[in-house]
Amino acid sequence: MLNNIAIISGSGKLPFQIANYFKKIKLKFIVISIKGFSDVNLYKKFNVYSLRMGQGYKAIKILKENNIKNIIFLGGLDRPSLKTLRPDFWTFFKVFSFIFFKKTDDVILRNVISIFENEGFKVIGLSNITNKYFLKKGIYGYLKNVPNKDKFIINKFLLKTLNWTIKDVGQCVITSKNNILFKEDRKGTDNLINKSIKSSKNSYLFIKVKKLHQDTRVDLPTFGLDTLKKLVKTNIKYIILNSDYTVILDKQIVINYLKKYKKTLLSVDINHSNKGKINFKYEK
Repeated sequence: MLNNIAIISGSGKLPFQIANYFKKIKLKFIVISIKGFSDVNLYKKFNVYSLRMGQGYKAIKILKENNIKNIIFLGGLDRPSLKTLRPDFWTFFKVFSFIFFKKTDDVILRNVISIFENEGFKVIGLSNITNKYFLKKGIYGYLKNVPNKDKFIINKFLLKTLNWTIKDVGQCVITSKNNILFKEDRKGTDNLINKSIKSSKNSYLFIKVKKLHQDTRVDLPTFGLDTLKKLVKTNIKYIILNSDYTVILDKQIVINYLKKYKKTLLSVDINHSNKGKINFKYEK
């Protein structure tokens, strides 16, 4: 079991849930709560530090003083402007070459990972600690089987969505039976769903997957009860997620809610063959 871990906490419920889980299984860890995104008051019972994004030098000092070996990034962070980042000299020197020149999120995250690894830390993903927060391949909720005509539609738009994620704009789309209606942008998943709720267009699929060729240690797609509650207000029939790579908050509550409101969730195994072909499997 890994130990001596630092949780770099952004927004959302996930960092707090994982901190509680680490405490329960008696791991040694600290929390670095990022100001403006993470509420430091949530973490008072833990060994917590509150820093701005631009305080990179201080962060490295804290990590070394606490003998941290492993770092895990959890929760949401928005790309800062130079004004909001207010970087110390160390941070400015490290990030200037990539963060302010219209680089994609994936490029930025890979560079951030490299910075910490070059300082001697190992950046880990949630799956390195536990599979508790991931759904296995399968069909959950209202339907037990998916008709072949629906599988054809799902497979078509799942492939289109995966190819779209290469642009590194978002991880999520809403489709009809015939077209992609809405694509996630930097405003996030809630904004995407709100567009569908307000629209008169017939929504059919909600698809959220990790980006093609994404580093799976950071920025994995997340799905929870709050998102599901918004989706039941739409006429979407199927929710499509990436098996083993989508973080599911309150897993059993989500599954019960799916059944109650007659929604079906497909946790899809996306398999990349040596010939470049992508295969999808839903059944357990």
